[in-house]
Amino acid sequence: MNVRATLGLRRALSARAGLRALWGGLGLFIGLMAVIWVGLPLLPEETGLRFGMGYQAFFTAMLLLGVLFFWFLGRQSIPYPRGSAGVLASLAAVYVLTIGALVGVGVAYPQFPRPEPPVVASEDAVERGKDLFWNSNVGCFLCHTIEGTGGTRAPDLTHVASRAGQRVSGLTADQYLLEKVSAGATYRFRVPEYAPIMPPFEKMITKEQIRDLVAFLLTRQ
Repeated sequence: MNVRATLGLRRALSARAGLRALWGGLGLFIGLMAVIWVGLPLLPEETGLRFGMGYQAFFTAMLLLGVLFFWFLGRQSIPYPRGSAGVLASLAAVYVLTIGALVGVGVAYPQFPRPEPPVVASEDAVERGKDLFWNSNVGCFLCHTIEGTGGTRAPDLTHVASRAGQRVSGLTADQYLLEKVSAGATYRFRVPEYAPIMPPFEKMITKEQIRDLVAFLLTRQ
């Protein structure tokens, strides 16, 4: 085989290897993008992990920066750090930028809800909430029962405060009850074995009245 043929064969093999590397890298990139934009939103709520648009955009930006980083490494014109001081400075810069970005995203889009002080309701609020519960215009007792009195079409609320904090991961009992009473059957969590018939009380009574009603329900330990 002459020199020209040998060079041609080497170029063909190099081009083929380059195409394989390109397709392999592109496949990895598409796979990671699918995990970020398709896989993360499918995580069940029971895990307590919630990745919103902020996290997805952040992970996408980190992935693109990683691609750009390796592209730069492949360029021979990029100077490498000289000496241990340059290497340590480069590592420190990458560490500070990465951790800083993670902290910034975590503050802007917290992975878990920030702890809030427990709601301490006044006796007046509890009494107002109790009156609302047994008020025929509001009608909670028509579907719910407390200590054997009321309807049975919806869950028994005799001890609702002791289990409300376990309904939705990351929500306290008062947070869950406030969201559930406000949204009714349109709320994301539905109690198994019961038909979604609860009306959205945010359209029927005021926010203050909803808080009073929740204050009363929180006494039902």
